[in-house]
Amino acid sequence: MLSANKEKLQSFLMGSNQFVIPFFQRSYVWKVDNWNELWENITDEYKEIQNNNNNSEHFIGTVIIKQKESQRVGALEYDLIDGQQRLTTVCLLLRAFYDTTDDANLKNWIKTLLVFTDSYGQENIRILHSKVDREYFQKIILDTENNVDTLEEYAPLKLEDLEKRLEIENKIKGGYLYFRKRIEQDADKTQIRSYITIILEKLPVIHMALSKEDDVQQIFDTINSLGVKLTTAELLKNLLYSNQAVIELYNDYWYSVFEADEDAIDFWNRDRTSGRVRRTTVELFLYSYLVILKETGVKMESLFKEFKEHLKDKTDQELIEFAKELKSFAEVYQQMPDGENLSEISFAEHEKRFFHIVREFEITTIFPLILYIFKKVTDHNEQKSILNVLESYLTRRTVCKLTTKNYNNLFMSLLGLVKKMDGITADKIRKELLKYTEVTNRFPDDTEFEKAFYTAALINKYSREVLYCIALYQLSNNYTDNSKLNLEGFSVEHIMPKKWRNRWNHLPNENDKVLRDYVLLTLGNLTLVKGKLNSSMRDANWTIKKETLRKYSTLRQTTDYINIGDWNEGEIASRSKHLYQSAIQIWKR
Repeated sequence: MLSANKEKLQSFLMGSNQFVIPFFQRSYVWKVDNWNELWENITDEYKEIQNNNNNSEHFIGTVIIKQKESQRVGALEYDLIDGQQRLTTVCLLLRAFYDTTDDANLKNWIKTLLVFTDSYGQENIRILHSKVDREYFQKIILDTENNVDTLEEYAPLKLEDLEKRLEIENKIKGGYLYFRKRIEQDADKTQIRSYITIILEKLPVIHMALSKEDDVQQIFDTINSLGVKLTTAELLKNLLYSNQAVIELYNDYWYSVFEADEDAIDFWNRDRTSGRVRRTTVELFLYSYLVILKETGVKMESLFKEFKEHLKDKTDQELIEFAKELKSFAEVYQQMPDGENLSEISFAEHEKRFFHIVREFEITTIFPLILYIFKKVTDHNEQKSILNVLESYLTRRTVCKLTTKNYNNLFMSLLGLVKKMDGITADKIRKELLKYTEVTNRFPDDTEFEKAFYTAALINKYSREVLYCIALYQLSNNYTDNSKLNLEGFSVEHIMPKKWRNRWNHLPNENDKVLRDYVLLTLGNLTLVKGKLNSSMRDANWTIKKETLRKYSTLRQTTDYINIGDWNEGEIASRSKHLYQSAIQIWKR
């Protein structure tokens, strides 16, 4: 390392400095919260100056650069290892000030911060982005599409409305538009010089300069250990493609899958739930892929460390094969239904239904097994049959309230068995599942499954999913105009309310009261309604309650029962039987 110093931002935007964002770096990801925080830092410093506190400043992070061999005379080139989010945002903000001011001299000076001229007289952009963001950034900084005009459709919007729109814009364009609006709203044109001075002199960073010999991977590891958000994917990409034998394959094996366009970036960065923790899609994929490779437990918290250990002794050819196989599994993972694809489904959409159940039951430990099956089983009908077996297995265990604590080892063991199969089929997987006899892994039979419909009190999230799937099944006939349902907006309602003592028939026997308190929690007394009923409707007596249910639900699991004269334990048991008769058709053993 050459140096580590506190530095003003102005020093990065002077002379012929050009900062190149390496291909392995993440794309620009800052959002409204980040832009707002930076703007508030600037306005806070402006207030300090107004109060004659000229010693105030606001530290905004770290910038790490590494010397490059310059390709042009009159240009000092550096790899921007860390800090690209900050420097990119500062340039967008300066460009927004440039487009706001009418002062020609100030415009010319701002331009020298964003662009420099080399020895050939050619203009060069100060920050050279990677492929993903280069087009958007250069259009804005070099004004190839007249930035003033781009604001017209957003000009009438209030800031809070604009912020909602920017969430779906390209992040670089969004940052520029956000700052244009903030300047328009908060700053007078006569104050622009003061604001720019604050940006350049009052927002220092820790500047770390690396020599050409410094190990960038080691720097990445250090940054990650200090809590800076470098993702597992970014670290793995840098590790894999820093190898000279692999680097020329970057476009084909990494960029084409993970960074090809904004849709790809959005897909891989999308949040999912893994246990109680939110994980990105790419993290869950990398976890699944590594489990497939190792067939042993993998900790999400040390995922990159485990990849590093796995790859450390690989030959160049083995690294190339790893990169190739990683791409092929990633392409399969992209085809697995997710997110918006699961928002509205029909019973006949077997794949979507399976992944819907996995999502709602929060069983992410099954993903390595499913990814491997999707990769190796190309016959779609066989795939569907396998998913039906696994769906029945998971749902029966959930309804029977059997433990999920061993699922990680269970699915890893099953993965090992599947990898040894000479031809993976639903029948072979079913036979393996039927061998299990422990509470941690057994496949509940029909007797146990039926009993659970009468006796099991599931958490609302699980009850909602079971009732949702039954509703899809009951809609899957030729007489239904629309067989699709969107789970969003549905809530679980107790037909007989928990507070039945207030307005329902009283029971003289204490044991009967205890029994009723339990039975009303079972599936036979639960149904789906649109929205949530207010307390007066929820706790009303049966005469009023059934009219409320008629109004808030059109599903057969509700409408088939609202003409019953009295809702009691006998009717709950009868409905449990009817629900089970549907369930046994959906989730066969």
